[in-house]
Parts: sequence; structure tokens; C-alpha cells
Amino acid sequence: SSGINAEWPLRPGLYCPCAMLGSEEEEPLLSSQDQELAVSVQPQSISCDPKLYSIFVVAFDTRAGNIIEWNYPDSFDLTGVEFKALPSGAHNVQHDIMLFEIHNYFGLAAYIMKQVDSVSERGARMKSVGVVCSNYLTLAQHEERLVEMAQDSVERPGDTYEHLIQYFTEFNEVSTVPLPMEMKPPMVGSMYDLLKSQGVNIFSLWKMLLLKKRILLHCTPPIARHCNYVLCLAALSYTQYTQPQPIFYVTVNDMTTLRYKESYIACSADAILKTKGALVYDVYVTGSAVLTDTDVAVPVTRGDHVRYMQLSGAVDRNYGNRNTAEVDRMILSYFTKLTEDLFSTLHNVMSGTRKMEVEDLRDVRLHTSDLPYLQTLVDKLGYDVELLQPGCCDEHFKEHFRGTVF
Repeated sequence: SSGINAEWPLRPGLYCPCAMLGSEEEEPLLSSQDQELAVSVQPQSISCDPKLYSIFVVAFDTRAGNIIEWNYPDSFDLTGVEFKALPSGAHNVQHDIMLFEIHNYFGLAAYIMKQVDSVSERGARMKSVGVVCSNYLTLAQHEERLVEMAQDSVERPGDTYEHLIQYFTEFNEVSTVPLPMEMKPPMVGSMYDLLKSQGVNIFSLWKMLLLKKRILLHCTPPIARHCNYVLCLAALSYTQYTQPQPIFYVTVNDMTTLRYKESYIACSADAILKTKGALVYDVYVTGSAVLTDTDVAVPVTRGDHVRYMQLSGAVDRNYGNRNTAEVDRMILSYFTKLTEDLFSTLHNVMSGTRKMEVEDLRDVRLHTSDLPYLQTLVDKLGYDVELLQPGCCDEHFKEHFRGTVF
């Protein structure tokens, strides 16, 4: 073993979207004044087919560029994987992890670059070793071995990769029955980093996720960080009412796929995709900037600013007293409750008066400034709900909202 795992800083870890949430038996995450944040939600188990459909090695050739150096079995179509598993700018980092969708399957690849004294290789040997399965929830278990195999691949050029075939075969022999999978969360600190990097825009992104917009994050290697952000965004809007579609790392070769997807969350280092606009995305996130066309824009509201100040304040009060994983769970718990309360209230209103009052807004932590968005949401989902505009009680509602912790 190369020992690289002990220093691996960017391991994404894949998740069941509720796996970051605490159970009822855990110690509360917050002080008594912020107890409403610490929503207790049981982790879910999802039954997934763990079978591997392909294992492969991608390499950089100084003459041909990115190539599929080896793959098994030959019958599986890996067209395009050479660009997903060895992304633009990979030469700027020593190692990385990529998660991606390929032909309706999902792949995970570990990348290693080794400095070599070779003129033909221009001083660097770059390879990725990856696997493909039917569901990204089952990929985490392969990560450590893929890192080891990628390290071996750059250390031993000309390898026949018989040990990769052995790994593929032995895994499938003992993994023929779908099993309940409880996945690891994204890299610890990812949710906190996303909140701090996006600021109040995190609420605008959350709203657009509920509208099932196509969201593309610009990234540069290491790609693993942004694969984690994709996981986090999917988790923010994951409930029984919403099912976000994370497709992770994409390239310019995926333009046709992106064009015809109704909804997705992805990241890419191919800056040319930014120029394609509404052809391939609805929302483009670069750094802390959220770019949209006017037709799909969801402006930050006064309510968003209030919610962000409250959430960020609670997170900051607890960041020094709790470990980072607990803070991540706290943030996810908040958004999960926000989403579930919103949809459950909408469903309750539809089964009753079909009229949403100002009091209903307060109950789901929305502000009167959120009414235009809420109208867009109910129209998008086809909900038969009438939103009553605030009247004389508006000022009382604003004061109550401002004084509510969450």
C-alpha cells in the first residue's frame, strides 16, 4: 500500500441524503435557545444493487491526450469516461476523486499524478482508476481500494491489470443481492463551507432546487470538493416530496445530455459551458456568484436575509463548541425541516381551505417577501392553492418573524 489514504484530504464519501441527520438518541446539537434547529430525523436505508458493471484505467498520453488505457469487460460502453475521470486542469493537483454519471450509470474514479524522469511523458504520469455501477449510493465502499489501485498504476507502467479484474470479479461474486446501504456523508465540513461560501445565496439556491432547475457549479481541480457541494445541494432539498437529480462531474461532451435533462445538479471545470447559457443550464454558480437568466431568477428576499442571519448566527455560536460533522448535521437538519414543513403545509392547505394565510407562511418560516417565489412554486408543481396577500396584520407578522429564532 502506498500510504496515501492516511493523507487523503479530499475523499468525498457518498451518502444517503438523510444520513447526515442525527437520530433521537444523539445529544442535542444546539444550546437551549436554539433547540428548534436540532431536528431529529432518523437516517434512512436505501436498497441498492451493488453490482459493478465496469472497471477501467484512464491515462494521459502526450500525443493522443486523454485515453481509456484499459477496461473490463470490453462490452460495457465507456465513451466519454476519459474526460470525466481525468478532468481539465488535473495536471495542477497530485490526486483527486471524481464522481460522475455515464450513460445512466454512475462512476467513481481516483486520480494520481506522479512526477517521473521521462521525456516521453513530459515529466508527469497521470492516471485514474474507476468503477461503474447503477447507483451512486453504492460507490463509497470502493473509494479506498481505487486510491490504492491508482497509486499502483502510476508506479507500475505496463501493468496487465489482472488484479483489477480480480477485484471486479470477487466483488460481484459476493455482492449479488441488493442490500440496505447507509452511506457516509459528504466530506466533513462541506455543508459548512457551502453555507459560508454562498452566504445568503444559499437560500436562493435552495428555492431553485425546489423548482427543479438545472444547476451547474463551475469548479477547478480538485474536483472532489465540488462533488461534495453537489451532494450537499441535493441533500438540502431532499424530502419525500422532492427528488433532486445529482449527476456530479460533467464535461463539454455532455452538452446534449444537459440540454435535454429537465433537472440536475452538476459541476464542471469546462468553462466553455458557461457561454452556452439556457441551452444547457438554468443556474450557473461560480464562486459566490449565482448567475441566471431573468426568466428563472429567484431574487434574494428580505426573508432570505433574516433566515441567513439567524442560521449563520446559530452555526457560528456552535462552531467552536461542536465538531464540524455536528455543525454540518445542524445545517442540513434546518433545511430539511424547512423543506418538509413547506410541502406538508401546502398539502394540508390543499386538503382543506385551499387558501394559504399569512399565519401559514409564518409556520413554515417564510416571509411576505417570499410570496412571489411561493406563487411560482405552486404554479410549477400544479398545486391548487390560493395565496392570500397580507393585509393589516402584515406589520405584526414581520415583527413576529424577525423575533423568531427559526
